[in-house]
Amino acid sequence: MQITGQKYLIRPLCAVVVIAILLGSTARRSAGQTATRLHKPPVPVAVGAEHKYKAIWEPMNYPEDVQLEEVFFANDQVGWIAGKGSGGFILHTTDGGKNWQVQVGDPHSNDANVSSFRFLDAVHGWAVQGGQLIRTTNGKNWQTIGPFAANAPLEDYQFTSVQDGIYAGGDYSGSTLFTTHDGGRSWKPVFQCATTLQFSGLSRNVSCVLRAVYFPSPRVGYAVGGSALDPWATIAKTTDGGATWKIIFASTDMDTISTVFFTDENHGVIRVHDRRVYITADGGQSWQGATGAAEASMRFADPSVGWSCAIQAHPSCSYTVDGGNSWTTRDVNFPAGIGGYSVPRRDQVYVVGDHGMMYRYRIVPASYTAQGILDAPLVPAYGAALNDELDHMRAFGQEIQAKLAAASDQGDPDLQPRSPHPHLMNAAFVRYEDPQSFTQDTSSPAALNAPASPVMQNCCGAELNNLQSSVGSFSQQVPTFSGEFKNLNLLFVGMNMLNDLLSKAHSIQAAFLALKQAPDLQSASLALQNFSGQVSGTSQTLVSGFQNLTLSDGAGTGVIANMAGSPASSAAPGAASPGANPPATTPAQNSIISNTVNSAAQKAKQKLKGLSPF
Repeated sequence: MQITGQKYLIRPLCAVVVIAILLGSTARRSAGQTATRLHKPPVPVAVGAEHKYKAIWEPMNYPEDVQLEEVFFANDQVGWIAGKGSGGFILHTTDGGKNWQVQVGDPHSNDANVSSFRFLDAVHGWAVQGGQLIRTTNGKNWQTIGPFAANAPLEDYQFTSVQDGIYAGGDYSGSTLFTTHDGGRSWKPVFQCATTLQFSGLSRNVSCVLRAVYFPSPRVGYAVGGSALDPWATIAKTTDGGATWKIIFASTDMDTISTVFFTDENHGVIRVHDRRVYITADGGQSWQGATGAAEASMRFADPSVGWSCAIQAHPSCSYTVDGGNSWTTRDVNFPAGIGGYSVPRRDQVYVVGDHGMMYRYRIVPASYTAQGILDAPLVPAYGAALNDELDHMRAFGQEIQAKLAAASDQGDPDLQPRSPHPHLMNAAFVRYEDPQSFTQDTSSPAALNAPASPVMQNCCGAELNNLQSSVGSFSQQVPTFSGEFKNLNLLFVGMNMLNDLLSKAHSIQAAFLALKQAPDLQSASLALQNFSGQVSGTSQTLVSGFQNLTLSDGAGTGVIANMAGSPASSAAPGAASPGANPPATTPAQNSIISNTVNSAAQKAKQKLKGLSPF
């Protein structure tokens, strides 16, 4: 079924763009010959292989008989729960839910209930308590900001920066959209929802009720709903951060829309009251029905994997692994009804409910057993292709290490220390001209194809070719992976993922070049350790799902507020700006590097034999 919002007529849906992650390695030429991968060492089976891994719901219940009504995890460790006993409260954890501390209220108090968590990162967040907006700016302490607009009860809200937000308020007779630019202290009406529809061949001017709002970027946002009584749907859109809105879709062929989620400015999903799901690829102008149904509001960990868990007495969860095109629903034998859920990453979901119930979805070895665990659907691995290349890099690095150790045993004169090699000194200083090409900080236009030093060619030529192939393949896959698998739990923080991973790919490349052109075995040993550190750090970043990215630069300035200005403004802290000149080494730095090489010379054999960097 295809539904269009332009003139409210049915028209074909623009094809949904499916971007595949680039796989495989590319042959590279070095010193006049093709550097092909001679062999691939075996790699451990990635998470997601059903014969080795399984998915479970694991109990992590809170030790009091309270109602847990909402949960939000900013990453795999830091999270909040809103609940109520005799009164409302907020709990906080920094260890993945093993321990909780009360931040607001008390389970045994008479405080008003807390609901509607909204977070920008692990320190900036909002919630609603007793009709008042409350806020934290450090992730620990909360303060009351004030009420929403008078005579416009809250339906939904979202903040796009520390200061800027939007909320939909009203009743069955119609909704108004309000904006704030002072963190929620004051609200200004900017749009009253109304449209014209055809009923029995007659045009009618009608007011609309907006149920949900969502901003996939600081400037583009959507508000969805329809009628409180009749089954028709409407969508309003802004392209200027909420200052102005326009109805882009209205149809009597669709039930009232209850929830919305966009994975970028153009690709999104909506759920209507009868549980059906529709998808768009053209910014909400036209919609196509998805396969299956969603249980409740939809939350995506990344553009491919999303979850929808029923907020009701009969526990069940729906999930998608193809960006919302198809949904599968499973009943889950939780011991109590679901109050809320959070999706910090595709392989980690938290569900809370009555009587202190809390379960965590995760992927474990197939042999894993524990009391109270429940079976769950296994979603595809996160970053499997990139992790495969990192595993290959480790294996090839081990081969090179063995060759270096053998050369040192033979008393190779190249073991003696020399002046620091320029590539070793500048291995950490890399620049790039655009996201698709990488350039080492040298005059050579083809960094990876720079010839190996005689020492490294004689010692480890074949192994270097294999390692170069993996480094090149990894670098080619990074831009597509980063764009498709950015973190959507904290949407705007996730936008920094591309620059963060590009920076790590550059560092791996520079470290490889330092190894490839090492002038002697001692320099090669140090370069190999540096390369190993870059690989391990990148692997850990993939494992954590890029959840460590932050909203601000540490000086109180919000990255989000500047995103619309220039691409460089959203760069992750510490990442190089595109086109920026790398810092030059100072005489003091050169002296430190030289001293490091010289002081390590006497221990080269021990390092090569006994210290494995992998």
